[in-house]
Amino acid sequence: MQRLAIMFRIKPGTEDKVRDLLANYAPPVRVTADGTRMLSTSVFMKDGIVVRMIEIEGHVPSLMAHIAQDPSIQYVESELDKYVVEEDRRSADTPEGAREFFLRMGMEHITTRVAPLEGAEA
Repeated sequence: MQRLAIMFRIKPGTEDKVRDLLANYAPPVRVTADGTRMLSTSVFMKDGIVVRMIEIEGHVPSLMAHIAQDPSIQYVESELDKYVVEEDRRSADTPEGAREFFLRMGMEHITTRVAPLEGAEA
């Protein structure tokens, strides 16, 4: 499993609109043509900063190409662009645009700590 996170800033006063948009859009198709699976997504927001975390099994380039073509993601990204500060805007409607955005706004993964399964030695 891999975890990816991106962050971007939103315009002041748009928090309620962004919260509603990110909480209520239709989920994308979660499996790509090569079998890469999007396991979960989480969204966090504070003081005009939004962080989206994605857990996947498979290949990141496959996921980026897939989500760039998903109608649900195209919709939410198009709507988000109304609220994102200018310098953080994205072009996620093509695989190249989604890749560029992930590279530019992606956060460095430092560590993940997972509790051992119950009954397993620590």
